[in-house]
Amino acid sequence: MIKAFTAYTEEVDDKEAAVAEILGKIDLTKLGKKSVGIITCYSEFIDNGIVEALSNKLPFDVIGSTTMGNAACGGAGHLGLTLMVLTGGDVEFSAAVSGPLSKEQDAPLREMYEAASQKLRKDPVFIIAFMPLFYDVGGEVFLDILSNTSGLPVFGTIAVDHTKDYHEAKVIYNGKAYKDSLSMVIVSGEVSPKFLIASLSDERALKQNAIITGSQGNILKEVNGIPAVQYMESLGLTKDGQIEGPSTIPFIVDYNDGTKPVVRAIFAQTPEGYAVCGGAMPVNSTLSIGALDYNDVMETSHKIINDVIEGLSSRGSALLLFSCVGRNYALGVRTGDEMEKVNRLLNDKIPFMMAYSGGEICPLYDRGDKLKNRFHNDTIIACLL
Repeated sequence: MIKAFTAYTEEVDDKEAAVAEILGKIDLTKLGKKSVGIITCYSEFIDNGIVEALSNKLPFDVIGSTTMGNAACGGAGHLGLTLMVLTGGDVEFSAAVSGPLSKEQDAPLREMYEAASQKLRKDPVFIIAFMPLFYDVGGEVFLDILSNTSGLPVFGTIAVDHTKDYHEAKVIYNGKAYKDSLSMVIVSGEVSPKFLIASLSDERALKQNAIITGSQGNILKEVNGIPAVQYMESLGLTKDGQIEGPSTIPFIVDYNDGTKPVVRAIFAQTPEGYAVCGGAMPVNSTLSIGALDYNDVMETSHKIINDVIEGLSSRGSALLLFSCVGRNYALGVRTGDEMEKVNRLLNDKIPFMMAYSGGEICPLYDRGDKLKNRFHNDTIIACLL
């Protein structure tokens, strides 16, 4: 069984004070035989050496990433650092970091997984992964390689930060920061994770469904046999041949394989009239258009936390939450409301950590109750341990 401890600080100016505050909230004498740490933080915690100093004080591996906002029991904000420690006597954790992924992805990820899995005495159960943010390589590429290599459920996030173009986004491994590597931990032993997601409410999806008839990876080329931009035009979502406010128009994609539909953000439009999306757009999938606003973010947050609380009767040692940065943008000027609501609803019912994400990785259950790894946008995901 896994136990968890969490701590949160906004002490970003004094290294010694920040480390002392975090360590003062986590009793290292109560750890089990095996432990791992998960950090999410405002990027300045890396720049001023706090992440490295804290990791050096911890007697176990630490993975994580930068974020634009995070929360833990009793604390939340856009300028903080959160540490969650997972520990237990009948579980194992094998953490690792990959080599650079900007030019090649397959070999570095396979080598990382094989090296990490060999350290485990028991069969691996699932992976927690922190992926780098690239403009020319989507997170789904990393996810597919990890899925094919391991055959395991993968839960995690893509790193982001507070800047407009996310140029400070970094992945963390044992106190060091990486812009082009992936960090992860393989979890084995007596653990049965439950995965939950919430994205757009049904009433915020247009009922007119269409079929994806042409695509290449995350590039949506044709819908119902016409260029993507023409399809958007037919719905009144373009002006002068350009998609209006693409970041505020989520696509809802049903793979038609028994899993729940996933949400895809639109990142850009190509000169050919194609839509560049935040994840795969498979041909023959069903497509509909949604809308994301303040009310929907708050309602779906409420829904997923209610689902978590209902699951606490059978489990409830730790909770990891990642919410898309697009959801935070949809909050307008009230950017802290989702984190504050999560804190209020959980109300110390379970140790948890939450962070904003550049892309959410969470498995879905198909018709046969089998897990399939999926990449998401504009979604809040949860892993209940």
